[in-house]
Amino acid sequence: MRILVTGATGYIGSRVARRLHDKGHAVIAAVRDEASAGRLRDMGVPAEPLRASLDDVEILAEAARSADAAVHIAFGMRGGDLRAAVAQERRVAQALAAALAGTGKCLIGTTATGVVGDTGPVPVGEDHPSAPGHAAAVRREVEGDYLAAAERGIRSAVIRPSILTHSDTLQSVLPKLVAAARQHGVAHHIGAGDNQVTCVHVDDLAELYVLALEKAPPGRIYNGAGANVATGDVARWIGRALKVPVASASREQASAIWGPFFAMLLALDNRMSNERARGELGWQPYRTTRRLEDDIPLIAARLA
Repeated sequence: MRILVTGATGYIGSRVARRLHDKGHAVIAAVRDEASAGRLRDMGVPAEPLRASLDDVEILAEAARSADAAVHIAFGMRGGDLRAAVAQERRVAQALAAALAGTGKCLIGTTATGVVGDTGPVPVGEDHPSAPGHAAAVRREVEGDYLAAAERGIRSAVIRPSILTHSDTLQSVLPKLVAAARQHGVAHHIGAGDNQVTCVHVDDLAELYVLALEKAPPGRIYNGAGANVATGDVARWIGRALKVPVASASREQASAIWGPFFAMLLALDNRMSNERARGELGWQPYRTTRRLEDDIPLIAARLA
């Protein structure tokens, strides 16, 4: 199949594009400009570039109409304006849905497990409501657009990547946490560190996108959660890798260390179930990939 992918120069999108190529699909990668097209080539992502930013919804819609499926991963949050980024994301989702209406083609969108916010001590499924007042819950409006697309003759689905989507590369949030601990000489967690957040290896997440493309019924959301890990354990693994002490930080201190967005995410007790992805799609995270605690020493070595 020919598959339109947005975000193919990004951490997750590049892995998804490579996995699609490995499965025999041809990838059309939407890129913002010539510099992005060059980055696509430099990264060795096997894809045909298409000049289109997230604001070029008509170009994206036409490309989706000509393709066999579309996978939207890019998220243009610049300047920390979440509401504006969600508005842009909804315009893209709605344009892609309008282009594919009545075709039966697959349309996959992306949000995050963090949209649910605090879940409490028991892992929850995809239909669990967001915590009242949780800032990132606004992205569930986008999920609503994809669910509505299923009623228009589209096999739509949404993937929620984990808060800690990891590998041994110097991308994603994990290297930022390791670098911050090295800089401050302390590996921090917030409060007692017994809150848990989702984690997944990026290659397992890429496989989930492919499985959803192949098997997902219309109108489904899948938690891309490989496991749930205590933030205190993450700090201890980082401390062990760097040979630095571990300490508790307040939310305000964490904001100064990691930035307010990551501090907000790592303060959550965000425990998600992956039973739907396992049962419906046969997803098997961490069957062959490294776990989070195994990637941390590799990242520490790269940053040394």
